[in-house]
Amino acid sequence: MKHQRIRSLSFLCAVLCLAAAPGATNEQNDAEAPTAPVAGATVADFKGDVQVELPGNAASSPTRGQILPAETTITTRKGRILLQLEDGSQILVNANTRLVLKQPSPSNWQRLQLLLGKIKAEIQKRTGGSPPFQIGTPSAVITVRGTRFYVEVDKHNTTRVKVEEGVVEVRSLKGTGKPVLIKAGFSTRVDEDSAPEQPKESPGHERQQNRDNGFGGMNHGSPGSRGKKP
Repeated sequence: MKHQRIRSLSFLCAVLCLAAAPGATNEQNDAEAPTAPVAGATVADFKGDVQVELPGNAASSPTRGQILPAETTITTRKGRILLQLEDGSQILVNANTRLVLKQPSPSNWQRLQLLLGKIKAEIQKRTGGSPPFQIGTPSAVITVRGTRFYVEVDKHNTTRVKVEEGVVEVRSLKGTGKPVLIKAGFSTRVDEDSAPEQPKESPGHERQQNRDNGFGGMNHGSPGSRGKKP
């Protein structure tokens, strides 16, 4: 009788271990999955006529240091705004631009949706298993792991990407053609229903750098230069 009770207890323990195993595997997989970065941005600086529309609120003028959550729409008329992300990356939004801050997820790493206009992005390097930084437009998806580059969208939904430092991957939003890699000093163009054009050397590369220097830390000096007011 004693041996029969011991065998029964052993069988019960084995069943419980088997039942717990799938859950443990799922927990391990969840732990290994990359987590989405914090959404939104902070207003580092701005000039001129700029409007921010937080979710569920009317458009209003921004304030320095204001935290903008995901789904905030930013519209610049005759103004510019400098956005700071939680990892130190910066987005300079030029005049006549409209974009939406997005919530990234493990299946979609887009942080911004540029609807119209032009931005300059200075993205901190991603290392190890950190997810890439992505920007969406009406015709393209731009993916980087740390670099400086420009993105422009015109009224025909054509996207132009020009790289100042590092390498940027550009693909068609609709999956047309193959992605292209753009290195420093080169650019590409993506129409709404076309594949990205092969990279071309960008004229006026140095002139563009000089025009952006001196605004809110988006210059090419030391890291300590970031965040300075104009």
